Amino acid sequence: MPKTADLQPIVYKDKKGRKIIIRAYGEEDFPKLKEMYDKFKPKGLEPGLPPMEDRVREQSLNSITSSFSNILAIHKGKVIGHAGLDLSDPNLCPEYLIFIKQGYRDAGIGTAMSKLMSQIAHAAGCCKVWLTVRSANTRAIRVFERIKFRFKGDIDIQRQMELIIKTTPFSDKDKRRP
Repeated sequence: MPKTADLQPIVYKDKKGRKIIIRAYGEEDFPKLKEMYDKFKPKGLEPGLPPMEDRVREQSLNSITSSFSNILAIHKGKVIGHAGLDLSDPNLCPEYLIFIKQGYRDAGIGTAMSKLMSQIAHAAGCCKVWLTVRSANTRAIRVFERIKFRFKGDIDIQRQMELIIKTTPFSDKDKRRP
């Protein structure tokens, strides 16, 4: 599996028959990514949703796009999904995030993106990744459980989940494998 930047676009047909392209994020994608988050409603009501204030939302996106490995889901030229993984130190347990635009949920896009990101994390040498999800977000929890994420820690309004990718980090020999 190539690094995110080297990822070749994947053409995916979702459960509704729409042609979705999943590909690496590039700096030129920022305006379309920001547009997806800007149009989402309701903003900022809970953790994980885009912040309400334009300036804060833009700063957050700048931080994620400059420090995370990111992929996008594209439909008819518009960004409809975004996933990111903090691979700054794969020896640590990196954070994973994913967002699918309203109207594109429950179509398998989140599952496809999450599977791809787990392969990218594996190729980067990560042993596990984690995310935070609202306990009441059963739709997202079903997706994460399908990918084999498991709950970690106490039950609360927000829950942490982790995906065990492998039990030991890659050796240099493993990293050379295609």
